[in-house]
Amino acid sequence: MPFAWMVNAVWVAVTAVAIVTLFSRLLKTKLPLGLIGSAILTVVLGQGLIFWFSNPSVPILSTVQRNIWLALAFFLALSTTLRAIKWLVLEILVYRRSIKIPPFLLDISEWFVLLLVVLLTIRLVFGVELTGLLVTSTVASAIIGLALQDTLGNLISGISLQIEAPFAVDDWVEIDGIEGIIVRQNWRTLTLLTREDHRVMLTNSTVAQSKIINYSRPTNRQIQTVYLTLSESYSPNLVKNTLIASVQRLDDVKLHPRLRSHVVSMQDGCVTYGLSYWLDDYSDKIVARDKVLTRAWFNLHRAGIHIPDPTGNFTLNMIPADAVEQNRLAEQRHMFSVMRSLDWLNMLNETQLKQLADHSAVASYTGGEQLVKQGDPGDSLFIITRGAVSVYVRSADGRSVYANQLNKGDFFGEMSLLTGEARSASIRANEETEVIIIDKEAFTNVLTQDPSILERFVTALERRQEGLSQSLQQDSAMRRREMENGRDAFIQRIRRYLRVP
Repeated sequence: MPFAWMVNAVWVAVTAVAIVTLFSRLLKTKLPLGLIGSAILTVVLGQGLIFWFSNPSVPILSTVQRNIWLALAFFLALSTTLRAIKWLVLEILVYRRSIKIPPFLLDISEWFVLLLVVLLTIRLVFGVELTGLLVTSTVASAIIGLALQDTLGNLISGISLQIEAPFAVDDWVEIDGIEGIIVRQNWRTLTLLTREDHRVMLTNSTVAQSKIINYSRPTNRQIQTVYLTLSESYSPNLVKNTLIASVQRLDDVKLHPRLRSHVVSMQDGCVTYGLSYWLDDYSDKIVARDKVLTRAWFNLHRAGIHIPDPTGNFTLNMIPADAVEQNRLAEQRHMFSVMRSLDWLNMLNETQLKQLADHSAVASYTGGEQLVKQGDPGDSLFIITRGAVSVYVRSADGRSVYANQLNKGDFFGEMSLLTGEARSASIRANEETEVIIIDKEAFTNVLTQDPSILERFVTALERRQEGLSQSLQQDSAMRRREMENGRDAFIQRIRRYLRVP
């Protein structure tokens, strides 16, 4: 009887491998080497035993030796069959249809079936009744069960988590207050990789009892909100528009269509604002928040909106009564010093330079922030006093193409200042950059007192033409076309726009 079971097991293994081989041909894939080796070993051992036991000339083994060899062949044959079935499941369901099956579930199933195979081998090959074995092992089973209580609890929790599937490997989650990406899940633990590259292992029972926040489901796109508390002295509409403007030109951050910027609360003389935006990849949360808050800081400061001390603590300092006026005068002296060092403004005397500085403004921009956009209206000229900017022009197919870099002392936007033409290029800060902005009103005030400055100014721009960047060369090309039709006509056009006699 055991010999017949062994023969049947070998033929089952051979049939399973044949079926797997057929499927591998149909699926155009290769059989794993482990399965091939196991199948060959099963066939060789099975055929060898069949020849041994069927040939009377071969020495007869003892009953115990015979049963050991039969058990080995039987166990190896069923193990090969299990390998074949597992390979088919992985190949058809996991690899072909992208159905996520945790590896530890397959391992547990394989261990359970192998345990049944061992019990069947003991019963069919050795003829041992399992009832007595199970009864005599009741006390031992109880002791082992108590010792493995936590382990079994983690195993059952892991199976329930897999059935409910609240997360999967590579998902960003927050479990028990710990945020990270799931890198591994097995029958006992779950492993998270935090943003600080720390590996945190949580038992499945802990995970099952904790609040789970999945940032990757149902999609990777999440809404993020940053909060800023400002003084109630600023108009909410001004603050909200300033915050919106700080994010609108970020290429990789998009505002939420409905929430955008909104008032969250008002208390203790302060107003808390929220700025909501889409986050397409949760792994970029810190980087995106840094960009949004940095842009918001620069935009708020350019608008004259300052962030108060959130603690409510005040430091008493001896500040002169005219401190604001002194700061304004220091800024004007700084602008005057910069303007005086520029050769293309040397046609202005000291009084005229001071007047121009008094009516100009200083603005700071962070790296990546856009100062002007091609096609937008404008009436101001920018002088770089610190940092550097890149010039981008729009190609015929609509792409933004890098043209050149402008550094300290360079300027751009003179055609918008002189004629009101739209910006001919987009300018983006490469790093934290400070510029002096001379607008139409400031320049007109100087020209009104001395109209002859205009012709000298145009002449100075012509002399500087060779040193201009590509974007400014486009402005110069327009200026040359104007001058081909007559220099006087071009100057008259500027006079009409600036309303200078």
